Parts: sequence; structure tokens; C-alpha cells
Amino acid sequence: MADRVKIFALGGLDEKGRDCYICEINNDIFVLDAGISIPDKNFPGVDCLLPNFGYLIKNKDKIKAYILTHGHDENMGALKFFYKYAPAPVFCTDTTRVVMESQMLIHHQYAKVDYHIVKASDDVVVAGRKISFFQTCHNAANSFGVAIYTDQGNIVYTSDYIINFATDEDNFKFDLAKAAKLAEQNTLLLLAESTSGGKNGYCSPKHRLSPLIEKYFKMDKRILITCYWENMYRLREISRLIKKYNKKLYCYDEYTSDVLKNVILAGTSIQISPDQIVKKEDLLRIKKSELVILLLGHSDDIYDEINALGNTTNSDQRILIDKDDVFINAALPAQIYETKCTRSIDNLYRTGCEVVWIKNKDISPMHAREDDLRFVINLFKPKFFFPVRGHYTEIMANAKHAVALGVGLNYNNVFVLDNGMELILDGTNRPQIIPYDSARYDISPILVDGKGMAKMSDDVINVRQRLGVDGTVVIASTVSLAEKRIIAGPDCQMRGFVYVKDAEPLLKSISQIYVDEINLALSQNVKDFTQTKEIINDRIKKFIRRENGREPYIDSIIIAK
Repeated sequence: MADRVKIFALGGLDEKGRDCYICEINNDIFVLDAGISIPDKNFPGVDCLLPNFGYLIKNKDKIKAYILTHGHDENMGALKFFYKYAPAPVFCTDTTRVVMESQMLIHHQYAKVDYHIVKASDDVVVAGRKISFFQTCHNAANSFGVAIYTDQGNIVYTSDYIINFATDEDNFKFDLAKAAKLAEQNTLLLLAESTSGGKNGYCSPKHRLSPLIEKYFKMDKRILITCYWENMYRLREISRLIKKYNKKLYCYDEYTSDVLKNVILAGTSIQISPDQIVKKEDLLRIKKSELVILLLGHSDDIYDEINALGNTTNSDQRILIDKDDVFINAALPAQIYETKCTRSIDNLYRTGCEVVWIKNKDISPMHAREDDLRFVINLFKPKFFFPVRGHYTEIMANAKHAVALGVGLNYNNVFVLDNGMELILDGTNRPQIIPYDSARYDISPILVDGKGMAKMSDDVINVRQRLGVDGTVVIASTVSLAEKRIIAGPDCQMRGFVYVKDAEPLLKSISQIYVDEINLALSQNVKDFTQTKEIINDRIKKFIRRENGREPYIDSIIIAK
């Protein structure tokens, strides 16, 4: 009997990030990536979203391997949150391990992980099954795709990649020889990323930063440059320019210094000799024209620092921007951060320095575009094709490229699925698609905020959205059951829905509603104030809606003694 293959996504379909694909062969589970996503404005107060790992916890004894293709939060950031509940061997490169462990420390989610360190084009045997890796070119060093052997053919997952054979950097090469060797075998199913599937041509060489900024390194000016720490390829380009033009590097803060040390130790081709790195106490001793100040960040935090530099409120007052400086912003914002980025750049212009604002139209993210996708699909010529990782429009574009190639792919063997939908390949020519059923497992995202993890709840999100739009009212007092009166309070706090000049009469009316209902309850010898609080909340809500049209979140508190 042929191997029975079941493939489905816990995250990553019709969204950006949260990649987590479950490959279940007979009774063994192989988890391909386990990433997070950054929420948009529809999720106020939420730091990140995780795949729902309930299925993995329930089936933890079946998990044979977590395979982390590279060191980006979108691909490995979730594992630290749930690994202790569903432990299994983690196969990754040493670069990915270093990044993951540094992120564990930042998020205070450290777990003792059973790492199995591999090189980007190694072969391993897990649970009696051969697994081959092939190095890919991405902006995370030592990234790889993976092929899992079955008796029906290989299951190949590309993860994130571009086709770039011009690079001379070992840690960012696409291993065509290894990929071609795997392609000589039957490919049962190909899972290929779709993030840039709707863009024409190849990504390379549009992904390179150096042609956009090299001329500034030739100038006799101090350079300040920003970059996301995850983009190791971009860091490598900056380091090469520093070396080429004999500049000195100064790390803007401890975060930048720590990250740079980690990625250097992880073997990422970022080679900066110790004599090129300026110590903190030597900053003012270096000639300005020789200095490059590097600011690394994560998420939208980097724009807070840029804003502080523009306002001269940064913590290190030795770094003050003037008109003779060049400021290069190479930290391209995600769509949800564009407004914040623009405001921070506006402040830089006020300093009078030369601002070099690299925008998304100037440089391509290192994700497979149309011709990159066509190349890999044509190379592996899979029996079945499953486009993953991206929004629905991008996944559909990827699917259309596959059908148009003429390699036997059509509308019967190319699958555009949603999270939770299962694809079953059991050795017959009739694959099964099983609709998502929440009774079997839950795929609703897990949210992470300052207090930890929580299951996605419409009630929680609705309350947070109301807080963001309509504000809040909190009113509290202490009552004596014996004396049947209020002995402390009421104290009423209103935020986010009323001007200060209008607050006083509104405050008096709200407090009066609160006091009237409590006095009525006390006169009736009420000891459980649950229903009283509901009545108070309802009356206050109706009153505020009548007065100014808002519906703030209302919390009435009654402490009985």
C-alpha cells in the first residue's frame, strides 16, 4: 500500500506570515516552518498572531520533526511559544538556531530545544524517512528548501527564495546542482511560496541595495543607515561597502551591537574586522567622514528611534544629526507601518541632512516573482502543485503560472486552499480535498500581547476595537452592606471619547446614574451586584450614546464590605 500523505496549513494561506504547514505521512507528522504574523489595525493591542497549535499538542507523539527553513519570524517565530507543549527534534541551520535563541531571550519564552543542526544542502534520515535539503537564495543566510521522500515521490517545499546565480556569497547561493538532482526523482507535490507571485520577471537583480547607496559611501560625509536585523543579505551589502571604502562602523545602540555579534557568529558572510568597529567610548574620536552609524530594529520599533533622532530626543546625545550628514533609510516598512515610517522620515528632513529614503518601488523583497516561480515549477515538474504563503490574489497568480507552463499541471492537480483544508494523496490519481471542520481541530489564530498568549476571541477583539475608537469609562466605589451606603467613591475615569471641556457635566451625570442604581440595590438588601452592574452599564451606555453618539467600553466596579 502506498504512503498516505495528508497536507494542510495551520497558517500562511491568504495572509502574510504565520507559515505553518503540516505534512502527515502515514502516522508521522513533519512540521514545515512555524511562524508568526504581525497584526494590522483590526487587532488593537496584539503584538503578534500564532498558528493554533492545538492540533500539534493533541498529536505530539506523532511529530517526528520541526523543519525550520530559515531565521525569520514569519517562519520560525511561533515555535518558542508552544515548543514545550509539543516537543520534537528541530532541524535547522546554525544560523537559524542563533536567531531563534536570541528571539527567545527577547520574548522571555526560552525553551530547551532539541536542535539537530544541518547544513543548508544536507541529507538526513528521520523516523526511517530520507529528508533532503537544498540551499536557496533569500535575505536570511543559509536558507533552504526541503524534499521529503515518499514511495509516491518527493514532497518539495521551497519556502522563500529567488533565482540568483550571480552571487559569490556562499551563504546566499541557490544550490541548483542539489535541486536539479532532487528534480531527477519523481516530485509528488510541490509547495512553492506566492508572496511576490503577482509580479513580473525575476526578482534578481532588483533586490540589491548596493547600487542605490554606493555613491554615498564615496562621499566625505558621515552616514547613518537603518536596516531590519532579519535582512541579513542587506546587512552583508552594507558590510561590504564599509570594507570597500575603508569606513568605520559604529553600532547605534546595544540592540544593534548584540544582533551584529550574533549574525557574525552564525556565519552569515557579514565580515567586519574588529579594527573597523568603533567602541562606544571612541565615538567622538573618529573623523565624521569615516563613520557609518548602523541602526538595526525589528517591527515598527525602528521608526521610533528614527523619530527620536529627528527630534534630537535620542538617548545618546553624542549622535546628533546635522546638515552635513547622510541618512539612509533601508528599513522598508510593511504596509501597516507606512504611516509611522513617513512621519519619522518627515522629522529627518527637518534636520537639514541629506535623506536617502529607499522605497518599496526602488528595491524588490527577496521573494520569488513570476519567472522565479516558473523556473522552479519547470525544474521539478510536480504531479501536484500547492501554492502557499501569501494572500489569495498572490496564491492565485502562482497557480495560474503553473497551469500556463505546459508541464502537465491543470485545474485538476493545482490546489488553491484555505487554512485547515486537507489535501489527501493516497496513491490514487484522485486526490481528496477535505473541507475544514472545526470539530476536528481549531485553526483560529492565537494572539500574543503583553500578558501572554490567548485564543483568538471575537469578544476580546471587539472590546479592543471599541476601546480604540470609542474610548472607555471605568467607575468604582466601595459600599457597606451593614450601613447600606457608599463609603468610598464613586471614582469615575473617562478616556478617549470626550473633550476635556465637555467632561465635567458628563462625569456628573454618569456618576449620578451609578449612585442611584447602587442605592436602589442597597435598599432592596442586594448582596450580589452582578445584575446591578449590568443595569448601570446599560444605562450609562444609552446615556452617552444619546449625548455624543459614542459607545465606549464601560466597566462598573462595586466593592462590597
